Amino acid sequence: MMPTRYGCFRSAADGTIFVKFALLLPVLLGVSLSAMDYAWTVTHKSVLQEAADAAALAGAKELSLSDSKKENVAAVVEAMVNRYIDANKDTLASKNPAAPVVKASITDSPLQVVVTITHKVDAFVGGALGLEFQDIKIRSVARVVGQPNICVLALENSANGAISLEQDARVTGRNCAVYSNSVHSRGLISKNSASLTASFICTRGGKDGGPGNFSPMPMVDCPSFEDPLSDRDEPVAAGGCMATDLVVDGGMRTLNPGTYCGGIHITNYAAVEFMPGVYVFKNGPLLVDAGATINGRGVGLYFDSDVKSVLNIANDSSFSLEAPTTGEMAGMLVFVSRQQSKDTVHRLFSNNAPLLLGTIYIPTGELRVDASAPIAQNSAYTAIVARAIRLYGGPHLILNTNYDKTGVPVPKGIRGAGQPVSLVE
Repeated sequence: MMPTRYGCFRSAADGTIFVKFALLLPVLLGVSLSAMDYAWTVTHKSVLQEAADAAALAGAKELSLSDSKKENVAAVVEAMVNRYIDANKDTLASKNPAAPVVKASITDSPLQVVVTITHKVDAFVGGALGLEFQDIKIRSVARVVGQPNICVLALENSANGAISLEQDARVTGRNCAVYSNSVHSRGLISKNSASLTASFICTRGGKDGGPGNFSPMPMVDCPSFEDPLSDRDEPVAAGGCMATDLVVDGGMRTLNPGTYCGGIHITNYAAVEFMPGVYVFKNGPLLVDAGATINGRGVGLYFDSDVKSVLNIANDSSFSLEAPTTGEMAGMLVFVSRQQSKDTVHRLFSNNAPLLLGTIYIPTGELRVDASAPIAQNSAYTAIVARAIRLYGGPHLILNTNYDKTGVPVPKGIRGAGQPVSLVE
C-alpha cells in the first residue's frame, strides 16, 4: 500500500503550478511594468526629439539674420524647448520636476546650431520594484543654408541652367550668396572658362562644372528659397502717357518720370539724363543702342506685363543708374511685372555699365548678360532676383554688398532675412 500511495502523491503535480506561478509572478510583473514604462519612455523621447528639432531650426533661423547676435540663439533654443515641454507635459514619462538640461552651440563652418537635451526619466510603474532608466539624451543639428545677403537668386524650379555661365563669363559676389531653385540635374552651370565666385553657392538640384568654375564648390540638394520680393507691391501707372513710341535720336536730352507708352528708344550717340522717379514702360521696351548713353539717380524702371516691355541695352551703349531711396520703388532699380510671360528675355549687353545700384527683379522672365567688360563694379550693392539668369561671352558681373555706403535701401529679404535652414541630424 505504501508504495502505491507514494506513487500517487508523486504523480499529483497540480500543486506545483501554483508554486511555479508564485515564483514567476515577480518576473512577469516586472516585465509587464517595464514594458509600460518603456512605452512611456519612447513617447518621452519622441517629444524631446521634436522639441530639439524645432529648437535647432528656430536657432538656425535666428542665426541666419544678418543683424542677429549669436548670444540670442541660446535663448531662442531654450524658449522653444520649454514651449514643447509645457505643451506635452502630460505625456512625459518623468515624475522629476526638474527641467531638462538644454545646451545650444554654434559652429561656423558650416554655419549651424547644435542642440542637446538631457532629461532624467523616472520609472512610472516599475519604480516600486526598483526599476530605473538611464537619462534620455537627444541631439539635433540645423544648418543655415547660405549667407545673409543675396547676390543672385534664380526662381525657376525645373530649368536646365537656371543660372548659367558660359565661355569667359564671370560673376563675383562679395559677401553674398548665389542660389538656384531648379531641381534639374544641371540647374546650375558654369562651364568652359567661366567662373562663379561668392561667399556661398547653393543649388536645389545638381551642377555642371568643376573646381575651376566655382569658388567655393556649390552645395547641391539645397532647400528651395522663396522669392524674397513676392510681397512687394508693383508700381501703379498713374496718369496718361508722357509720350508714345518715343525715339531720342542723337543729341542731349532730359526725361522726366511717368508712363511711356510704346517704350523709349535711345540711339545714335544720344546722351539722356533720367530725372528721379519711376519710369513705367507700357507695351514697349527701353532700348539703348548705337553708342547712346543714359544716366540717372533715384531712378526706378518698371516694365508692365506686355511681352514687348523689356530692358534691352546694346553692347555699344552706356548705362549708369541708381535706384530710388524712397517711394514705391525704393531700392528697386528694375521691377518687371509678375504677369509677364516666362519666355520674355531682358538683355544687358553694355560694355560700359559701371553703376547698377539697387535690385533687379525679373520674377517671370530671363536676364541675359553678355559683354566684354566689367558690369556694376562701381555700385555699392547690386542684387539680382529673376526666373533665370544666363551670362555669355566675357562679362564680369561684380555684385557688391556695401550697404552702409549708400542711401539706397536694401529691400526686405535681400539682406539677411528668410534664409533657408535645414535639419542635418
